[in-house]
Amino acid sequence: MASNTYDIVFCNAALHWMPEKQQVFKDMFSSLKVGGKIAIHYNDHIPPFLLNAYKELNPENVECILQMFHFEPKSRIEQYCLFAGFKIIKSYESCDVELVFETIESLLNWHWSTTHGVFDPSLVTEERLQRYLAMFGNNSCQQPKFQFGKYPVCKLIAVKPS
Repeated sequence: MASNTYDIVFCNAALHWMPEKQQVFKDMFSSLKVGGKIAIHYNDHIPPFLLNAYKELNPENVECILQMFHFEPKSRIEQYCLFAGFKIIKSYESCDVELVFETIESLLNWHWSTTHGVFDPSLVTEERLQRYLAMFGNNSCQQPKFQFGKYPVCKLIAVKPS
C-alpha cells in the first residue's frame, strides 16, 4: 500500500484470515493520511453455528478449515491497533449480524465460499444435514428459510492522529 494516501481503510470479516495482524495494523497506519480512519468488523472467535457446521457437515475437512482461521481476542486486536500508533475511537461487540439462507444450496455455497473452497458441499449427506439443522430447531429441509440467530461480532474504529 502506498504511504499517507488513503482517508479510510475498511476491513469487513477479513481480519481472522490474516496471521500477522501486527503487520496488518502497521500497514494500515502507514497507508493512511493523518486524520485517516480504520473501520474494522471482525470475529474474535468462531461462532458456534460455524464450528458445528464444519464438524457435522464436513468432518473430513474440519481440521483443515479450522487451521485457516487466525482468531484473536478483542483485547489483543486493540493492542495491535494502539501499538501501530492509532487512537481508538470506539471498540465494542455487538450482536447485530444474523444469517438467513433461502435454501440449503445457498447455505452450503456460503460455507464453501467462506472457506475458500475447502468446505465440500458434495460431502454433505441428508443424514448430516438433518443432524445439523436439528441443532437449531429446524429439522426439515423443506422449510423456506434457514436462520441461525444473531451472533456477536467485534467492531473497531480508530484514527491516525496528527
